[in-house]
Amino acid sequence: MSAAGAFAAALSALALTCAVSDAFAQASTAYPDKPIRYVVGFTSGTATDLVARLVAQRLGERWGQQVIVDNRVGAAGTIGAGLVARSTPDGYTWYMASSTMVVSPFFMEGVTYDVFRDFSPVVLMVALPMVLIVPSQLPVESVRDLVAMAKAKPGALNFSHTGRGTSSHISAEVLSAMTGIQLTEVGFKSTVDAMSAVVRGDVAVYYPNLAGAMPLIKQGRVKALAVTTAKRSTASPEIPSMAESVPGFDAMSFYGIVVPAKTPREVIAKLNADVNAILAEPDMRRRLLEVGGEVVGGAPEILTARMKTEREQVAQVVKRIHAREGKR
Repeated sequence: MSAAGAFAAALSALALTCAVSDAFAQASTAYPDKPIRYVVGFTSGTATDLVARLVAQRLGERWGQQVIVDNRVGAAGTIGAGLVARSTPDGYTWYMASSTMVVSPFFMEGVTYDVFRDFSPVVLMVALPMVLIVPSQLPVESVRDLVAMAKAKPGALNFSHTGRGTSSHISAEVLSAMTGIQLTEVGFKSTVDAMSAVVRGDVAVYYPNLAGAMPLIKQGRVKALAVTTAKRSTASPEIPSMAESVPGFDAMSFYGIVVPAKTPREVIAKLNADVNAILAEPDMRRRLLEVGGEVVGGAPEILTARMKTEREQVAQVVKRIHAREGKR
């Protein structure tokens, strides 16, 4: 190719790059100019759904466009997540990211997406602490007391969960790994069944969502030993954090927004800025706190970091389970 031809080709490439950049800029300026589909992998009325609807309503009001929550239930959220992973990366299809999104691929076969390859993070909206509860009649008053009892009688105490890979399961396994105790696993079909077993004294340890457990805690029907986050919860500052007894312990449910990979950066930046703006509103913070949510917000990288921490924790839990069950 001649020098003149090379120069012409370079100009053509530059023009194409500028045209693409201009198109992205125009898209982000106009965005959104049509309704948005916000996919939630769980049923209406769950904490995941409630947080999504609060955010969707406020964004819809802010933009003058509908943000439609679409509950695609099944397979621990992987059906909805897979649908979004395959969607057009234009900013008009989102997924309600949560701890389950990261955990499910470890415990389910046939998951078709990769959390870090097929999605782009937008924002980590809220963190929801779980709480370690025990029967009111169990003679312990702290996490240290519980650990001492478990060490004195390996395997005698049991813990409940609502499925392998759920937050209640992971939290119990992390405590066992960090303290060297042995607890016996008992699975239940629902949160109601798992909590009822603690109330009756059939189960010694359970990690429900803090907001869901508060009525039983206030009634004295169960004891709350600690919230699972590194710091105490704003909603219940009187309950110690797990890290006060087990340094380094930090487990939580989280809710955020992810979009298909290759969504334009300008669109992600606008969505991130607008979600952060509504999270800063006093009324929104109050309403999220009512469902047990601690507002986080910030850059997309904060969500990525949380998801990586979750993945590392779960990988260790899976390794521990396989060793215990003699699997490779």
